[in-house]
Amino acid sequence: MKSMEILLRAAGKLKTVIRSGWIRKNIKDPESVAEHSYRTALTAYLLADEGVDREKVLLMGLIHDLAEAEVGDITLHDGISPEEKETQERLAFEKLAQAAGRDDLLKLWHEYEAQNTPEALLVKDADMIEVIMQALEYEEAQGADLQEFWNNVRPNLKSPKAREFFAHLERQRMGPL
Repeated sequence: MKSMEILLRAAGKLKTVIRSGWIRKNIKDPESVAEHSYRTALTAYLLADEGVDREKVLLMGLIHDLAEAEVGDITLHDGISPEEKETQERLAFEKLAQAAGRDDLLKLWHEYEAQNTPEALLVKDADMIEVIMQALEYEEAQGADLQEFWNNVRPNLKSPKAREFFAHLERQRMGPL
């Protein structure tokens, strides 16, 4: 029971960790990391084709940012190198998984970070698609200029289905011609 409590408290803490990129862009009432993780998991599940372990992508999507309960939502704009960010997140997740006695989750998180399986690549795409969905919603609701998010995601999507959905969202963004 203690291991369950440790993980659920960390997940609960993510409800209060606000996504830094939206703060930097002065978004009113920005989403939390928990909200982002939920839709990332659902997006990964929906992007998964035959031959991809859907249960794995769902769980990977839910835990991919769990370390942020300890280290916060670190972005490139925080003056922390990508290597230092990776180290901080890895140590935080290892500490959390060890305290909870959940080597299975640690293995899954390492797989996501390594980006060397179809499931990890798909969840990374889902993570970026979720960012774009959120950007589109903030643009529509608040008139925010979030072009940099679109520019950053476009060249990094790997799966054809994610690229196709991105193009669909771009068309939505442009409105009727």
